[in-house]
Amino acid sequence: MLELIAVLLVIYIVIEFLFPPLGTALLVCLGLALGTVGIALAIAFCAAALTGSFLSVKNWLHSIRSNIRLRHWDWKQDSEPARRSYFFGPGFRQLRSAVTDTFLLLHSSAEDMNHNAEAMANRFRGNLRILSLAMSFLYRFAGYACIYLVGSILCALLVLVHGSVTTVFMLIIYPLFAPVWLADRLYLLSRRIRSVCPVCKRQFLIPVFECPVCGARHLSLVPGPYGIWTHRCQCGRTLPATFLNGRSRLRASCPECRSGIVASDARPLVFQLVGGTRSGKTVFLSAFFHQFFRRIDRANGLVRTITGEYQSFFDDLESWYHGSPCPATSQFNAQMYPVLISGLGIKRQFSVFDIAGEMFDGVSADSELAQHQFTYCDGLLFMIDPFSSGTLRENRERQHGDVSSFSEMPPEDVAANFINYLIRVGRTRADARCAIPLAVLITKADLKEVNRAIGPAQLDSILRSDPGLYGSYEACRDAECRKFLCSIGMASTVNDLEAQFSSIHYYPVSAQGHGDDGTPFEPWGIMDAFDWMLPLADAEMAAALNGESAAIH
Repeated sequence: MLELIAVLLVIYIVIEFLFPPLGTALLVCLGLALGTVGIALAIAFCAAALTGSFLSVKNWLHSIRSNIRLRHWDWKQDSEPARRSYFFGPGFRQLRSAVTDTFLLLHSSAEDMNHNAEAMANRFRGNLRILSLAMSFLYRFAGYACIYLVGSILCALLVLVHGSVTTVFMLIIYPLFAPVWLADRLYLLSRRIRSVCPVCKRQFLIPVFECPVCGARHLSLVPGPYGIWTHRCQCGRTLPATFLNGRSRLRASCPECRSGIVASDARPLVFQLVGGTRSGKTVFLSAFFHQFFRRIDRANGLVRTITGEYQSFFDDLESWYHGSPCPATSQFNAQMYPVLISGLGIKRQFSVFDIAGEMFDGVSADSELAQHQFTYCDGLLFMIDPFSSGTLRENRERQHGDVSSFSEMPPEDVAANFINYLIRVGRTRADARCAIPLAVLITKADLKEVNRAIGPAQLDSILRSDPGLYGSYEACRDAECRKFLCSIGMASTVNDLEAQFSSIHYYPVSAQGHGDDGTPFEPWGIMDAFDWMLPLADAEMAAALNGESAAIH
């Protein structure tokens, strides 16, 4: 009898999956043919249990086959175009999808068994109606119980095995990439390597790197879930993921505004020019870079490089230095003049930012892009045109009438607005002094009214006449320049700057060296401010420029 029942149940299961309505009728008939209500109900229970178990295993295997892929997986949780390690997200997501899909399939199968149970209940009328209803109830109960019980056990087994293996491998990989990630960061931090965006002016440690094959932007090309030493791009190209194995050779861009950056392997040295309109900023730049390049070329072992997109800027500076008409700066977003300097172990990116004087007219700054370079610059050069206001301007206007070649922005207004801007961008506070070195450059010092008061010859004469008065040339220069500015009506400018900055020096400079007559510049005093500020920012580079020996970092 048991063998017959087993054979009939197997036949039932086959018919059930091929012709469900015929299967339920066969099940009822089988129970009636065997003669007792108990056997009929037992058959219904066993049939449902077998069907539910079979469907659970079938759905579980189908879900595993559809979701668990150990070779070709994808990961679309973020915008990183690299192949993420299976054990850092994809494995767990596949496991979650497999369990979810299994229960969805189980629910669908349970609904099918419910329909079969309803068909079983409605298969006969009369005296057989009660037996059909009883068999339908047991069929539904046993089917639901087995389909979800077996399914839950199988899913728990999958979670236990797959989840444990994935977790163990993840815990093994973490100690492998964490030291590499830390070493990469410590290398950059210890050597003060940063990237500076020439457009939005933000500074960051890790820029966005582009794949040289497909151009995909890798936002996190560092040791991590996408690889320890290398990442595999979506196009199949293998990319270095650390500084030491060549990541900096890839084209890099700003993560904020996507603008290309000059270098991702250089220590930035950043200086900012500040001054009113026609105070001499661009003329100063022309003279400075001409002399700066000569000093680099004379230094032993130093090599300067200008990337292609910036070469035209320096060509213009050199052209102006040799007498071409020099236009006024008109860009409210500071223009960066970057030079890469190698030969010191770690490459340097030396940059000077020039910005229009109107930026500090008290109105324009609020509507322009934030100038983030003020938050990390190594030095500030505040340029004062002594003929922009006060007694010198009044005398010039009375004697010559034309003062159009001088600045029309009073330096006291520029200083106040500049200090307010530093406070607004967070580099200083109103109740604290700023630690950025500030060089106050008194421009157009070749003009007689300035030269006879604070020119090099006059300062030397003061020192010779009373050597004990100041003690050093620098002290004499600062005191006499300060006294000169106060005497021509710019005492408020001096007071505001000295109240806000803790490290400040004064320098008379003549960038052009003569009137605007189309002849090459004859500058003097141009390098003095940098000779003070550069050693504070980078003593090794300052020593190399001055021909001194310094330890290579």
